[in-house]
Amino acid sequence: MADEMTTKPTIETVLERIIAFENRFERRFVHFEEQVAQRFNKVDDRFNQVDERFNKVDERFNRVDERFSRVDERFNRVDERFNKVDERFDRVDERFDAIYNEIDRVASVAHSTKAEMLTLRADFRELRSHLREVLPVPQPS
Repeated sequence: MADEMTTKPTIETVLERIIAFENRFERRFVHFEEQVAQRFNKVDDRFNQVDERFNKVDERFNRVDERFSRVDERFNRVDERFNKVDERFDRVDERFDAIYNEIDRVASVAHSTKAEMLTLRADFRELRSHLREVLPVPQPS
């Protein structure tokens, strides 16, 4: 029996060991829960930092968008000015076309006038020679 006492634990001893194991398990589990909570807190902190960075980036993008909007407005004003310049050039082109047409008309009139003048000179020479034949030559007195 003495051997049985040393080799066979009693129910109280087994229960004490189970309770000790449970206490150790619970301490470890609580410690594990604390570590997990700390890690989650660190992850939450990192996510908060990332959120802050994203907010800053969003603010910067908003400022860039505002700048692009102002640049777009300036480009629109420049486009309007270029449109006005294009309109002026179109009017100048129309005026040049009108001047070219007028020059063509004047050149046509000048050409026909020159032809008429040549014809008139020829007619005048013919008349002059005809008159010389018909009229007496004046005598010096």
